Amino acid sequence: MMTLLRKHRQWLMIVIAILAIPFVFYFVQKPDYGAMRSDQFARVYNRNISTVEAQQNARLLDLARALGMSDFLQSLTAGANDQNQVYVQFILNSLILRHEAARLGIRPSSSEIANRVRDLPAFRGDGGFDFKKFSDFVQNGLSPNGLGEEHIEQLVRDELSLKQIKQLLAAGVSVSEGEIKANYERAYDTLSVTLIRLRPADFDKEIKITDDDVQKYYETHKAELKSEEKRKVEFVSLALSDEQKKLTGKERIEPLQKLSDRANDFTQALLEKSADFKDAAGKFQLPVQVTGEFTATTPDPKLNVDPQLSAAAFKLSVQEPNSDPIQVTDGFYVMHLAGIVAARPLTIEEAKPKIVDAIKRSRTRELMSTKGAGLVHQLREETKSGQPLEAAIQKTGAKA
Repeated sequence: MMTLLRKHRQWLMIVIAILAIPFVFYFVQKPDYGAMRSDQFARVYNRNISTVEAQQNARLLDLARALGMSDFLQSLTAGANDQNQVYVQFILNSLILRHEAARLGIRPSSSEIANRVRDLPAFRGDGGFDFKKFSDFVQNGLSPNGLGEEHIEQLVRDELSLKQIKQLLAAGVSVSEGEIKANYERAYDTLSVTLIRLRPADFDKEIKITDDDVQKYYETHKAELKSEEKRKVEFVSLALSDEQKKLTGKERIEPLQKLSDRANDFTQALLEKSADFKDAAGKFQLPVQVTGEFTATTPDPKLNVDPQLSAAAFKLSVQEPNSDPIQVTDGFYVMHLAGIVAARPLTIEEAKPKIVDAIKRSRTRELMSTKGAGLVHQLREETKSGQPLEAAIQKTGAKA
């Protein structure tokens, strides 16, 4: 049964996409299946959405669940009847949401995003925001899955944008002629700006980090100062020939489907009792390649073909050491977990470079923020008194 589903999953995805049409009817253009390549997921706003981009958005759905963003998920997946439809709805509606938010000029501020992140259920403790929970989540929930803090910010940005769009739809809007004119001029007039750039390197001399600073930071953040988990995998690659890679449309689908069938037959053979990865690869005449040890942030060069390969490697376990076929642009990969080097607490000497860098970045941000606020206040006061901007900048000693 699993083999049948794997062999025909492309047609299943098309059926699922058709089921999703009522929910995106007004936003998504009718797909031109004749023009689509097999590595395209959909066509939205006259833009091709690749399978890789769709999979990246699908991982955001799993992240939103882990963060406890249930209301947001319900809004983007309303009407989905099964898990496959949930993912399709989320992927398409996320793309629509970002496009419409940009078109409407909705841009949640950094402070709004930070406040919402601190209020997420996954990071709440008895006393409010729990930094340790946040750090543990970043270390154990993001990095192993090839995600970072920026993906949390993306989800929160989407959630805040959706909230603002709902507020716009719920309220009547009255725009004065003066406001329309002001917005038009702001959008289409040529503006002349003066930029004062504050560079982190300019503050290096002001930052002094002592051994006591390092020791205090180490004691406070010891739980999160760990080495990165390392993985080693064996894998086989089923790829198109150089000539087949040049094909497009239906001509490309046929050889890709043959590779898909072969990859599915191989993974089916791995499900047999006492199956050995290398032996099974030998029977299918597939050469086995082996990576060195690598981390989630620094993938092995052999896996640089596609970012999802490294992410998939960190989803393997001792209980489930073999991956399903992983589709890349020109074929399929199947991986087998060959070894794990677990993360371990770092000694203070091992952690010192990270600690020094973290303290330095934190103090640099503080100094730049203080310096910037001071410059803004000084320039405002000088220009209020009639001083030309250029002269006011020169007086502060800053370089524009």
